[in-house]
Amino acid sequence: MHWRATIVVLLVLVGARAQAHAFGARYDLPLPLELYLAAAGMAVAASFAGALIFLRARHLRTVHLDITIPAKAGRVLSTILGIVGVLGLAILLGAAFSGPQEAVRNLATVWVWVIWWVGFLLFSALVVCLWPQIDPFRRLSALLASAAGRPWTGTGDTLPSAAGLLAPAGLLAIAWIELVSDWSEDPGAVGVLVITYLVVALLGGLAWGQEWFRVADPLSRIFAMLGRVAPLSVARRTVLRVRPPGDGLLERSEPIRGEVALVTGLIGIVLFDGLSETPAWVAVLDFVSESQSLRPALLWLRDQGADLIKVVRTVGLFATIASFYGVYWLLIVLMRVLTDGGLTIGQLQRGFVGTLLPIAVAYHLSHYISYLLIAGQLFFPAASDPFGLGWDLFGTRNWSIEISIIGAEQIWWIAFTALIIGHALSVLIAHRRALQLFRDARRAAISQVPMTIAMVGLTVLSLWVLSQPITE
Repeated sequence: MHWRATIVVLLVLVGARAQAHAFGARYDLPLPLELYLAAAGMAVAASFAGALIFLRARHLRTVHLDITIPAKAGRVLSTILGIVGVLGLAILLGAAFSGPQEAVRNLATVWVWVIWWVGFLLFSALVVCLWPQIDPFRRLSALLASAAGRPWTGTGDTLPSAAGLLAPAGLLAIAWIELVSDWSEDPGAVGVLVITYLVVALLGGLAWGQEWFRVADPLSRIFAMLGRVAPLSVARRTVLRVRPPGDGLLERSEPIRGEVALVTGLIGIVLFDGLSETPAWVAVLDFVSESQSLRPALLWLRDQGADLIKVVRTVGLFATIASFYGVYWLLIVLMRVLTDGGLTIGQLQRGFVGTLLPIAVAYHLSHYISYLLIAGQLFFPAASDPFGLGWDLFGTRNWSIEISIIGAEQIWWIAFTALIIGHALSVLIAHRRALQLFRDARRAAISQVPMTIAMVGLTVLSLWVLSQPITE
């Protein structure tokens, strides 16, 4: 049984009607769904019109407030966060191998897939990214390099540019483990995966120092990108920068290979996770199971010991990601045609892909908010007895899940609002980015026509996906 399905079963056993990260009880929308979809699409289109009217090249200067942190306080805070990260990693590994082996009772599985991969990721994008300070893999790698007498800030060896592709490959691996494999619900397997990641990080840091984490490390790349959306950022350890959400995406940065695949992958993964809960996915499964042309291949795979459901989900996951990447590529080609050259397709791809990140954050929030608030409660009993020794450290060992913490109506309005804001912010940031790249208001406006049309369509699609569990 998959990790999220395990959560569902637990909720049913305690008398709840809920799903892992979608809507639970049926909620009848006060207005027809089509009106909500039309309103959302018009709101995103209106943001484009507003950008055309009010944004000009002279408005490109970013506005921010820098708050200086005393150097000593910055070092102390960084050290504390580093200790917390390393200690947390040690506890996680101890819980993975010696704690209860049920996914819903084990601190490692609850922490990795609920608190960290959902909750901390949202915190990093919506508030401030503290992963560089907490990251235990980076800390331990730096300690190992220091003990081995290897330089951390520069090893003299050049990291191949192709190493940047390890980040999107790592993201795909994490997505497959979470959404397809059985490993995500096996605490021991989670522990082995974390140790494997640690070994790779130690070796990468030993060979290339912090350059490994800037270019190749998947988690560092993911959190660094999402941190650019946040309204707060930590600069040089002694400066806390306050800025409008998304303004970090307009800051100039050195392009790193694999960034386009990484951003489109983030969105494609959540899209697949949502689509796999809709009647459309059921129809796909029915087609595959009844297709005479696919039957010989499926029978052969089954005879080889393959789990056909996992095979179909794997194909669906990668096909969704590839489709989103392909749509983005076509939009960029159309943008180049409309703007009459000047910038290459590669330059445009890299230049605009960051503007999709507010959409990725909105999808993550909309799709996983109920999962975080309901399944996240499993953290409290697991934390009281992480190693299965009968402890009750925080007096929460026997806590039960409170299903009513959030309802279908609240989730719908959160999703509706977040997706409109996320897409509208992407439209505004993309227009400002176009003014940066083209330095011409007319060409900048023309370049954003296909992107805006695609944003409207994506808004409607995403809301339809999220609505299915409450309208079917």
